Amino acid sequence: MSDFLEDLKMFWNDFAEEYENIQQESSFPIAEELRDFLLAEKILPCETFLDLAGGSGRYLTVLQKYAGKYDLVDISEEMLKIAAAKSDENVQLIQQTQENFLRQNKQRYELIFSAMNPALQTKTDFIDFCRASNDWCLLLRVVKDEDQLFSPYEEKNPELLLNERYKAFLNEEHIPYWTKRFAYTKTEEISRDFFQEYFADDFSSNQLAEITKKNFDDKQQKSNQQFLDYELIYFHVPKAYNENGF
Repeated sequence: MSDFLEDLKMFWNDFAEEYENIQQESSFPIAEELRDFLLAEKILPCETFLDLAGGSGRYLTVLQKYAGKYDLVDISEEMLKIAAAKSDENVQLIQQTQENFLRQNKQRYELIFSAMNPALQTKTDFIDFCRASNDWCLLLRVVKDEDQLFSPYEEKNPELLLNERYKAFLNEEHIPYWTKRFAYTKTEEISRDFFQEYFADDFSSNQLAEITKKNFDDKQQKSNQQFLDYELIYFHVPKAYNENGF
């Protein structure tokens, strides 16, 4: 394993417990709504299911009962330890890098799925992902993550645009695809002090005083609405691609 991948594995091992806590505290029912959509579209149930970069099993708990065989692949053994506690008997947990798994694995899955995958970046990655399927491919990402108070003063996360890159790859390969949006909103109270502390290192005192006045006026708290959109890209892999390659 390269130094980069070893460092990546260590990062996710160290972050695993915190990551799981964040997932458990999320108030957005994306996993349940994704399951309901896949059942309604008759994409589920399936015989073989691959959850690539499945982490601690965010989607495992609601999807595993609809697959005859459910394989979850992740680079982090600590993530997989958490996933193991959620797994039914039909689940196989595989610790491997995405690149090695996709290049070495000979099995073709009826459905392959990946959510918020940080390693799926290039067209080569994308094609290797598609080759693992003999029917459905599903990619789920957050495509909008904004709020009223903080977002106007922050740089936009480039990973929010990754789905557009995937669509470009699909268009280049002339593969038809469909999309489904899952949109959520949440409102929480933000204190004036927290807002100022959050941006203390980003603005001068005068700038921070100005934007604080603009947003809070003379109030000590302000309601902040968050907008979070997930987008699912789903498509069939043409059988000819599995027979002849891309």
